[in-house]
Amino acid sequence: MEDQIPQLGKLLQIIGKKQVSSIKAKFEKIDRMTEEEAKRLKIFGHLYAWYFKELAEHPAPDFLNIIEKPVLILQGGKDFQVLPEKDFDLYKKICAGKPNISFKVYPDLNHLFMKSIYWREKIKEAQKEYKTPQKVDLAVLDDIADWILRK
Repeated sequence: MEDQIPQLGKLLQIIGKKQVSSIKAKFEKIDRMTEEEAKRLKIFGHLYAWYFKELAEHPAPDFLNIIEKPVLILQGGKDFQVLPEKDFDLYKKICAGKPNISFKVYPDLNHLFMKSIYWREKIKEAQKEYKTPQKVDLAVLDDIADWILRK
């Protein structure tokens, strides 16, 4: 979220910074919450603190370092929620030298593996992009099917 704030107008930047601060404050409490407390605290949207508390108990790097089964990690190159140059590259670094883990980036696809219409230079248009009827790109489906059949 913080990466997107500079793209907004001044008033929206102020609002965005306040929202991010509020969300950060909620995240800082999660590890001290009971499961019941976490199930009641909404972080944003439909996501409750419990979801993030559970994720924190099973760190992806730990899991990826010990797993020997095949793993396929896909990334939309125009994803503004999970950033290719930040998050995807981190996963590649974590998994370096693990021949059981495959990676693929789809340069023109968004977080939903659909054609990006607005891209992140127009973050205010993101909601429109997610509301535009589309289908998962056929190349993604083909790659998943091929990967499954090879394993």
